Amino acid sequence: MSRKSVVIIGGGAGGTILANSLRKNAFDITVIDKSDKHYFQPQFLYIAFKGSKENMVRNERSLLKKHVKLVKESVSAVDLVNGIVKTVDGEYRYDYLVIATGITSNASLISGLAEINEKFGDYHTNVEQSKKVWKNLNGFNGGTIAIGQSYPLCKCPPSPLEGAFLTEEFINLKGLKGKTKIIFFTPYPRAYPAEKVNDEVEPLLKARGIEVRTFFDVDRIDAAGNTIYSIEGDSIKYDLPIIIPPCKGVSGIRYEPQSILNTDNLIKVDKYTCRVEGFDNAFAIGDAAAIPTSKSGVDAHLEAKVVAKILNKGDAKFDGRTHCPFDVGYGKGTFVIGSYDEPVIRYPITHINLFMKHVMAKIYWGSLKGTYDDIFDIYFKETNPAKLKKKYGK
Repeated sequence: MSRKSVVIIGGGAGGTILANSLRKNAFDITVIDKSDKHYFQPQFLYIAFKGSKENMVRNERSLLKKHVKLVKESVSAVDLVNGIVKTVDGEYRYDYLVIATGITSNASLISGLAEINEKFGDYHTNVEQSKKVWKNLNGFNGGTIAIGQSYPLCKCPPSPLEGAFLTEEFINLKGLKGKTKIIFFTPYPRAYPAEKVNDEVEPLLKARGIEVRTFFDVDRIDAAGNTIYSIEGDSIKYDLPIIIPPCKGVSGIRYEPQSILNTDNLIKVDKYTCRVEGFDNAFAIGDAAAIPTSKSGVDAHLEAKVVAKILNKGDAKFDGRTHCPFDVGYGKGTFVIGSYDEPVIRYPITHINLFMKHVMAKIYWGSLKGTYDDIFDIYFKETNPAKLKKKYGK
């Protein structure tokens, strides 16, 4: 039996894990990405608020198994009707397609934000932007720090509050607590969207003197007047703004049909199989997929494994599992754990949970290659939301 061709667009966590999980004797696998550099994006947080200099980039070729072909090209068009992926330099026909293009930040969508982020940085775009945040924090001597997300969709839902908590920790350790006001703003009705997680973090915000502004949808920013305005008519005056820009699906790729995209430029899929709506041989995973779960590396990992099992002729469904690590500062953390059937549970904030976050970061590169698959299977089984709900459910 001849091997089937699989084209994967995007060499991030989901695309890499999927490519390495497909059977060598059954598929000709091609990964297409405009860059051959693979970044561990959660490290942006620690560059911005801890000044981390840890190496967080690898060559994508070194992360893929030898039989996987890597093409460094920009995809210009995807014709799902005829099974063709077009790049600047050529065409690639496929039997199966997987879109794993992620999401990108776009500060230009909000008036004044691009100017602000160019000067003060942000910790969701790239390494250089994260370094700007760290530089500005170190140069801060008092005033108002306004930190938050400008749009409901962003990478890693805990990250906005992680930034707020780590900002307060930095300010406190620097001895500027009495000279500083920290305002956290969010478009959601709570500091953290999921109620049970909010029940854990809201008391911490209050105890650490972080003011929370909910229902604050950023409309525009007056850079000259140091003011952030919301759609609702509220405003925040700042001395140091740390603003997460809007995130959208990757632009620049022309899809046929265009109807597979939603208003955020994400790919419409079946939430259980990750199949693109209307196409049995096309899938979307990770941040690129319009799935009602968090945009996180763990979700991309689990979705990639589901698609791999489907293509390897197994029966698999994605259960909507989320497992997002959450650093609340001062050496403690928690996890945001839930699924389609089990709403996010109330999970404790402990030193060990932050330790587990750092362990997961350390083994990230090996996890892309499948080195720790058996360990992850056991870990995710033991931290099943239904199982944890019996222990922690309140």
